[in-house]
Amino acid sequence: MAKKSYAGRYYNYARNIVDQVVCSFVDAFGPDELVESLAEPYFLDFLSALCGLDEVECDRTLVMSAILKETLTPSTGVAVMGGSKVSRFNVPAEMKKVASIFNLSDRWVQHLIYCSRMVAKVDSVAIQDGYDLYLHVMFLTRSRIWTIIQQSREPFQLRVRRYHWFSGHVRSFVEEPHNGILAELKKPAVLDMTAKKSADARAASVELTHYDAPKLKRLQTHYSHLYKQSRLDGKPEEVINIIAPTGKVNWSVLHQLREYPPRSYEELLSFKGVGKELVKFLALGSIIYFNAEPSFDDPAILSHETREQYGSKEMLWRIQQLVEAINSSNLTVDMRRKCLSRLNALFGETEAVGG
Repeated sequence: MAKKSYAGRYYNYARNIVDQVVCSFVDAFGPDELVESLAEPYFLDFLSALCGLDEVECDRTLVMSAILKETLTPSTGVAVMGGSKVSRFNVPAEMKKVASIFNLSDRWVQHLIYCSRMVAKVDSVAIQDGYDLYLHVMFLTRSRIWTIIQQSREPFQLRVRRYHWFSGHVRSFVEEPHNGILAELKKPAVLDMTAKKSADARAASVELTHYDAPKLKRLQTHYSHLYKQSRLDGKPEEVINIIAPTGKVNWSVLHQLREYPPRSYEELLSFKGVGKELVKFLALGSIIYFNAEPSFDDPAILSHETREQYGSKEMLWRIQQLVEAINSSNLTVDMRRKCLSRLNALFGETEAVGG
């Protein structure tokens, strides 16, 4: 009971800070700017740091998303939908409630629900990194600008990955769509069908859905033989382990795809029933039948690589925005100093958090 009481007190402490700072941020820069900033992986870390969440042994992204969902409401200009575990599936129902407040047409509601669904599908099926999704949070403004943050956990491990999406960045759901994927550890091999290097494999996967079932079944039946062929010979063991069809292929879905052939990889991926094993099976077929190899490079970046990835100038600008939000907030003088000190310690730039 004492532990739960402590957690509750700390949650309320962090919530009070985030509430004041985020509302001040929206007042100064607008809801669209806040939602865009949340699409940058380091910004969420800045928020966690200034309220001390980075010092607590807990899932800070989970806690921060819960705090933001309580703090931000459509009346502030930002709607927050989804959540962790079962709550992550609530976006469609919550979207319909938000639609009346933001005056969204049915067409826009369906489009935004589709965006939410495709983001989840890509990070759980098109990118196969061995992590399981358990958090899906969508931030939406009246301008229909959105950011989605997802998090996954490696089974039987404490390691997590965080995926950031921004509507202003997405040109395609299936080619380089992320604003960033943050990981604690990079893997030697990950099946990434969203990489530019996977373009030919995506096209080949679509083409394979036109093939008759016997030809595709030969691919599965004779995999032990094909495994030794030159197109897979010499591949690292990690790659072989990823691409091997160890699970059950859904032949019923393949039959439906042949009846209603997808025109693009996005259509293929969005098709109901297309899951990890089918995507992996078609990726194998793209190698064997088309010599079109997908990317096995891990697309994630590590925390210490964020400056190189996003640039110190961009990160400094976000820090300065937070500094202004902190100084303009209703927090006590002592609390403001603590927040600024925590940001300073995280970023390591005294000038950035001065004032």
